[in-house]
Amino acid sequence: MAHLEQIEKQSEITYYQLKDNNDSPVERYVISTPETRKICNVPELVGVEYTNHMLKAMVSAFKHLPDRESLLKIPQEQFCIFTFLRGGLNFSLREALYHAYGFNKHASAFMTSQRKLVDGKWHIRENQYRKLKIPDNATLLVGDVVATGTTLDMGFSIFLDHLRINRSRLSNLIFFTIGCGNAEKILKTVDRKLRRMNPVYGRTIIVYIEGRFGMADNDTPLRIRIPGTDLVRINALVTPEFALSQYEDVAYPMERCTIYDAGSRSFDISEYMHDVVDYWKQTRSLAKTGFTLYDALKERWPETNWQDFTTFLDKAGQMWPGTDKKTIARLHAAYEKRWAKAFKKKSKTKEALMELCDRRLAQLNG
Repeated sequence: MAHLEQIEKQSEITYYQLKDNNDSPVERYVISTPETRKICNVPELVGVEYTNHMLKAMVSAFKHLPDRESLLKIPQEQFCIFTFLRGGLNFSLREALYHAYGFNKHASAFMTSQRKLVDGKWHIRENQYRKLKIPDNATLLVGDVVATGTTLDMGFSIFLDHLRINRSRLSNLIFFTIGCGNAEKILKTVDRKLRRMNPVYGRTIIVYIEGRFGMADNDTPLRIRIPGTDLVRINALVTPEFALSQYEDVAYPMERCTIYDAGSRSFDISEYMHDVVDYWKQTRSLAKTGFTLYDALKERWPETNWQDFTTFLDKAGQMWPGTDKKTIARLHAAYEKRWAKAFKKKSKTKEALMELCDRRLAQLNG
């Protein structure tokens, strides 16, 4: 069973190691921070405010990265930020390295990579611009949102060809993502190729933000979804902090996607907000047909076997070993508070869902 084992907890960040029964060459971690929980729950956090939140979270992620001492022995000139334009810019890794470690001489590389759906399959377009100048034996740092992984797969194919042509090598690869399991599948292949190219290759690390989310496909049981794009809370392995945050506002677990579009969220806000507003309009239309708030919540945030505290405690202990019981108890208390008798009764009406949609539309349009 896949689970998150807590390895460090500070006020600004909690680090988990993702473990399962599979032997993987990729080190897998999950972080939770106040800033990234807000990013994943509040889609109207946009523009510079959005990237500032991500910057603060990435600084914390670097400061508390497992075995960071070995990385700090590497000259800063051998660190390189590899950015997929535009979404990768939002991770602010270049600035985060400076604020976390004091680095000022690290390199940067860029390439464009824009997906397009053609005949039901995702393809890459607009990948003509590339500025790839990588230090030899570099420690490469990448940040991007991953759904299908098309961008990541194509990007690393081009990147590895560049290394071969220039007879260059990598020493380590660290990847930060709001994403799903496709990210680590691709990185396993990349890791194998990097080790062939460099017999003394070090570490491949993936750091998931708030959880390893599910990706919607044609079979995902959601009434509103964009297959191959939406990162959803069902079929996800999230941090207990993120799970607890789903009870701060009933709208949080209702959002169509954990991140929506990472690029336009910073650089084309009107297009981005149109996407978010359109989802809530679609949900309101569903409510008119009789779809209830109860149905919507259970569809997007299934709370399987949460009613009985003993059963929940056992399940939570398997999912989040090492997490203190007070946190688990707070989560269950939040669940019980939400599903109090009065709310449960009201939630089973279409009017309750319409009220929520009206509130969200007023907030988003305001």
